[in-house]
Amino acid sequence: MPVDATGLGQVIDRCHTCTVGLPIWAYRTGRIQIGDLNAGILTTYSDRWHVCSRCAHHIEADDSDALTAHCAAVMHWPPDSDAYTVLRTLHRGIVLGREGRTLLTTTDWPAARFTAVMLPKIRDRFTGLLRSRVDLPAPINSPEQRQALASQLDRASMYWINQDFTDMVNEVSGDQPPAAITDDITASPAGLLAWPEPIGNSQQLAAVSWTPHDDGWQIIGYRSIGGTALDDDLMPALRHDIGWLIPIHAEHVPRRTTLDGGHPLGPLITTWLLIKQQMAETVPAKLPKGVTKAYQRAGRPAPDVKIARIRPNSTPPPLSGDGRARIRAKPDHRFWVSGHQRQQAYGPGRSLRRTVEIEPFLKGGEDLPIRLSTTVRVLGNRTPGPNTEKD
Repeated sequence: MPVDATGLGQVIDRCHTCTVGLPIWAYRTGRIQIGDLNAGILTTYSDRWHVCSRCAHHIEADDSDALTAHCAAVMHWPPDSDAYTVLRTLHRGIVLGREGRTLLTTTDWPAARFTAVMLPKIRDRFTGLLRSRVDLPAPINSPEQRQALASQLDRASMYWINQDFTDMVNEVSGDQPPAAITDDITASPAGLLAWPEPIGNSQQLAAVSWTPHDDGWQIIGYRSIGGTALDDDLMPALRHDIGWLIPIHAEHVPRRTTLDGGHPLGPLITTWLLIKQQMAETVPAKLPKGVTKAYQRAGRPAPDVKIARIRPNSTPPPLSGDGRARIRAKPDHRFWVSGHQRQQAYGPGRSLRRTVEIEPFLKGGEDLPIRLSTTVRVLGNRTPGPNTEKD
């Protein structure tokens, strides 16, 4: 029975067959039972198996003997032992009785470090996964939805956030006030955005994609799989079958939904707001010729990859009438200003007024420190316990 891992001190998440590898696939089988006729004992096993990449390689090759030899070697069970015989029978049941496999999203993989030139291949590997026969988490597993999502991402713009910009997002995202998600703040109608390293409260969010729907967007957050996740001989198959991204959060976000910095997608919203505020600029990434030629051979337009970086401060201070710099009181720190409405003057002689929406923005000079927040966020169970106190 599933147990909420957040309430446990330590979770050992390992392959159910070899007990040492990080699980990446959940195989479904019928219920497996093994009987000992001499002892009159019938042992019932599971019908769902979390399997690592190496064990999955043997299963996909229909080689139950290789699977048993690998697992028995880990446990130091000799081939002539009773335990080896039971293990071989169990593995034959898994290999012959498997009904499909689903990508696992909860494994704590070592993180990858992304660069701008990696984004086309990262996107293509994920769209390939969407078009494969592998089952994905339920929110994005509908065949029609998967095909539509893959087609939209094929044409989407890609954004790589440089390290300085990422550091700023990490600093200010936690205190970002609620912001209404509209077409005005999204970086493009559809897109894939990646940071060089995981970001956010959990330090797991490595990339986010968004694709338009009639009333909003489908937004998916991903964790990454780093180059040290598996033995060298297994990495090529993992990159081919899965790539670099594991979906960990999928949400349909209707227009004008308000999300703050504490939301799992908060770093994305903060990044959009800072780009919209023109604290950052986007410039085209220079991709290797091999990438663009590969797209040309496939009859595809060149990938649109942009680098988002902090905008350099090149505007001199305004001068007063006597030629000296005009001095005006300024804050000594940067801070968020919540979204609000403003009455904007327009028309003849600016005599008319209309209401405009102002998105949250970060106020203060680029060289100023971020104001320390007085907000306290508790990461854990929302259910009050016996020792929980309220302010």
